[in-house]
Amino acid sequence: MHESRTRQGRRIGVYGWGIVAPGARNIAALEALLRNGKTALETASRAELGEGLFAVGEPEFAIDDYVGWIAERKGEAFATRLKKKMGDNVLFALGATVQAMQCNAKLEGIARELDEACHVYVGSGVGDLPQSYDAARSLDKATRAWNQFWADPSRCAALRAFMETGTAAGAPPPADPKTFPVDSEERLEARLAWDAYWAERSSSLKDFLRRMMEIEAIGSTDEGPESQPGSRPKPLSDKAHLDAIRRRVRALRALLDEIGCPPPPWTAVSPDLIWNIQNAPAAQITMLLDVHGAAWAPVGACSTFGVALKCGRDAILRGEAKMAIVGTTDPRPDPALVGAFHEARVMAGTGEVNAPFTTLRGTHLSGGSCIWIIGDEEYFSARGLTPVGGWVDGIALSSDAEHIITPSVSGPKRAMTRAFAEAGVGPKDIAIADLHATGTPGDLNELSLVESFVGDHTRITARKGQLGHGMANSGGWELTALALGLGAGEAVSTGIEASQLHPNIRRPQAIVGTTAPIGAEGQEKVGFKLMLGIGGITCCVVMSAAK
Repeated sequence: MHESRTRQGRRIGVYGWGIVAPGARNIAALEALLRNGKTALETASRAELGEGLFAVGEPEFAIDDYVGWIAERKGEAFATRLKKKMGDNVLFALGATVQAMQCNAKLEGIARELDEACHVYVGSGVGDLPQSYDAARSLDKATRAWNQFWADPSRCAALRAFMETGTAAGAPPPADPKTFPVDSEERLEARLAWDAYWAERSSSLKDFLRRMMEIEAIGSTDEGPESQPGSRPKPLSDKAHLDAIRRRVRALRALLDEIGCPPPPWTAVSPDLIWNIQNAPAAQITMLLDVHGAAWAPVGACSTFGVALKCGRDAILRGEAKMAIVGTTDPRPDPALVGAFHEARVMAGTGEVNAPFTTLRGTHLSGGSCIWIIGDEEYFSARGLTPVGGWVDGIALSSDAEHIITPSVSGPKRAMTRAFAEAGVGPKDIAIADLHATGTPGDLNELSLVESFVGDHTRITARKGQLGHGMANSGGWELTALALGLGAGEAVSTGIEASQLHPNIRRPQAIVGTTAPIGAEGQEKVGFKLMLGIGGITCCVVMSAAK
């Protein structure tokens, strides 16, 4: 039996957890899905993705399931504001955090008691892409209307002169859109370039901008009658500042009405873009729980969950925290991201689910969240809590320094070697090895590189055929499944059919299809999870079951 306490003589347990995943709105639903050996992936119905081409994982989630819990603590206005202003990344993470807190009624009070000693590390693989796309579309649409307005000959003396003389000062204008076929893509593109060129040269626009700058300067400082010539203007009071904002808004509306122009592009983008940046989920969790410890967003591509887990665990081992809320969140499968993965030749386009270790045609994108609450064993034990998800015995990170997608041999082995050393385990101790396995040719390489880290008895699992590739979330979902299996003394079903395994797999009997027992009676159940992130970021996590 291995010695799983760290070099510092302390053990870190998983005391709460919650998930938002395809086919699983919570941990109980996840376990039921896995034990059924079913897949939660479905063919995408969006027009941008073709009819029946791509199987993806849509997360099962409704924010209304959590609004009551949130409103009870922060008020109806706070809950309403979340629903109105926050995108899926924040909402998914908050939902999973509420689930994690509900694992034990004491957790919420402990978090507040610890306050600064409760850290929050919640990252994302790709960020809230829908928020970014909405902002880009709004800006683009407003810019087109804006340029078209100011490029009109009635508002652009430079264009009128060009129409009379055929010459323009400075760089020559782009091709006249009228020279292209009506309704053609070339004519549309030419029109955009034409309008942008002449709007930039519109004297009417320059006059508008001058007047707008004067409006923006309204009430920026207190320059009342008591101010002395040459003295520095005094900053506005809070009330005066708000009054000045209102005056500026009214004056700008009056100017727009007077000119009759469309709204300026810089007023077209919702500030929700700001409220949903990468660190927003972590920040919102601190606000929800009223804790003041370090909170930020680690980003390590497909290894992000492991990176966040290491950040939290390290903070506890260093004595900076007693508790850490760690995890990941990513948006629903986005058509642009699906397209990018397909063009990178790592996304299957057959409409069928491609399980790991089988046809190797590619992976399937998913969205959702995974949140764990980890803590110092001594501190939590003294408060009567026991782990719900076992022990995190070792974590190590490494970089391939070789290729952006294809893992090297030495890179992952560095992480596995250090994680095993920290946990005090060897291949003979490993009951389950859960691999990254994306359903691409890399699966076979991954099997090869873990050969020296597993024994003949080790069960090998991989779950992207059940849950899809949740970008940052996959590591968390799959690590949760590993912990559930270790706790139950089983390698839980993956749904991979033995008859479909790739013929080049050397030990097909090690690949778990249906649920199988692990380890001998009374033997401590130990497993590891390998995460391989885009950019060569590797994470290996060693876990053991709670007794």
